[in-house]
Amino acid sequence: MAWHLAPSLVQLRNEVNARWPRRPKGSDGTVGDTSHSARASDHNPNNRDSVNAFDITYPGVDPKVIIAAVAKHPAGNYVIFNRKIYRRSNGWKAEPYSGPSPHTTHLHVSILQSVAAEQSKAKWLAVVPVRKPLPAYPGKSAFQVRDTGEHIKVVQRGVGNKVTGVMSVADKNKVKSFQRVRPLLWPADGVVGPKTYKALASTKASKLVYK
Repeated sequence: MAWHLAPSLVQLRNEVNARWPRRPKGSDGTVGDTSHSARASDHNPNNRDSVNAFDITYPGVDPKVIIAAVAKHPAGNYVIFNRKIYRRSNGWKAEPYSGPSPHTTHLHVSILQSVAAEQSKAKWLAVVPVRKPLPAYPGKSAFQVRDTGEHIKVVQRGVGNKVTGVMSVADKNKVKSFQRVRPLLWPADGVVGPKTYKALASTKASKLVYK
């Protein structure tokens, strides 16, 4: 049976290509050359003919993103890059690496030598949301019922209401509730002043959208 790249690493390669579609691939690597076959290496096919290592060309990708992704993945075993090795067995701490290659032109990613690791369908790279700039506070008079705008969406996300961009009585009532439990925002009158606006923009729901 011919060698094959572990399906989980095929998944990683596909995700890396999608994340960085114009990346160079000159130092990409799968099955090892003769120098690898002369020593123990995850680039050599194992007894299941699975190659459990993949080299990703650098530059062209973000090493921090890839190292963090491998550290979180159930199949990840270690990464070698730029004279450092990051291993599952050492809590993914950066350690000096003095192997035959400094790995400055690529990141070497190895997975665990198990069927579960090879066949894992878990995603590697988390989808990073594109956050919008926070709309500037437009002034107290802009937060009236039936007013519209991006700043109204900040209010609605902050209080957990449906995001329509149109201020409603329900939104104002929710603002009052929001203010009641935050003494620094009293009086709880439903009026969105600069302090209330900043607090609404700091909620978890708003932070996922605005920066």
